[in-house]
Amino acid sequence: MLSPAVCANLEAALERAVTRFDDGSPTSAQIRYHFGFGEPSRRGKRLRSRLVLEVCAEEGGVDEDALDAACAIEIVHEFSLIHDDIEDGDRLRRGRETLWSRYGLAHGINAGDALCAVAYLSLLDGSMPRPAERTVAMTRVLQEAHLAMCAGQGRDIAFETEARVTMDDYLAMVGGKTAALFAAACELGALSAGTSERRAAAYGELGRAYGIAFQIEDDLLGTWGDSATTGKPSGADLAKRKWAFPVVWALEGPPSPARDRVAAAYACGTELDAASVSATIDALDGLGAREAALRAVRCALADADAIADREAIDRSGRVRAFFGGAVRRVA
Repeated sequence: MLSPAVCANLEAALERAVTRFDDGSPTSAQIRYHFGFGEPSRRGKRLRSRLVLEVCAEEGGVDEDALDAACAIEIVHEFSLIHDDIEDGDRLRRGRETLWSRYGLAHGINAGDALCAVAYLSLLDGSMPRPAERTVAMTRVLQEAHLAMCAGQGRDIAFETEARVTMDDYLAMVGGKTAALFAAACELGALSAGTSERRAAAYGELGRAYGIAFQIEDDLLGTWGDSATTGKPSGADLAKRKWAFPVVWALEGPPSPARDRVAAAYACGTELDAASVSATIDALDGLGAREAALRAVRCALADADAIADREAIDRSGRVRAFFGGAVRRVA
């Protein structure tokens, strides 16, 4: 696991990567607000950037080899959160106002666009001495993940007006929206350490399995987590009729009164009120949806273990230990 000193070094590098483009504009101030610079308790967990460093270390690299890639992927993630909050209409993130809610929709779109540019500049600034072809390969990995992430988000948005979403649909969405960036984090970490592109791609496959586990766990939080844990109102995903794993799983099950209650809630076409959210959660509990989601998390982690064994990667179990700790967020 990364030492506190390495984590502090990452945080400092990330702040430098973002604020070096500070030109005194409102956009710069809004980006600082989103990142929570100066407010340590309001910052994100930096899972994706830490994952870059963990893989790099596992493959024999040093932290400095991967700091630019770690910053780039974290910034892409944070830019996506700004736009995600707009697309979902979310007014709270990490326990405070989202950027667009505080500064307005137009500023939110603009700040997100600006942050996207900063991400790629962080990877391309030449601060890390490496062959040009490797920098090109790393940029391609991040761009492809970015594109897949947008495609997954597009599916997620489209699902909001769908009467039915299958498990295959859900997994295709998750594979882009969440898993693609976890895959890129692992692949970039390996490339930063100087591995072959084939070995790096194997780490990407590993990261994709971890990303699926992470999203299902996130869906659990979105359904059963409290606001102190999530930074969002309890049941927020259900209120907006998001097609999260527990709902998709429940509606693929055999007919029953509880299943009918979930189906009716999602067929209404409007946001659910507090009473409807509570009733839907009760129905999901009765169907065993929470236990099914936990089983799916374990299955995705087992898939990751199988990939590591087959490809002879993460031999020390360092990456698995990091992710195993990061994903266990639901009591």
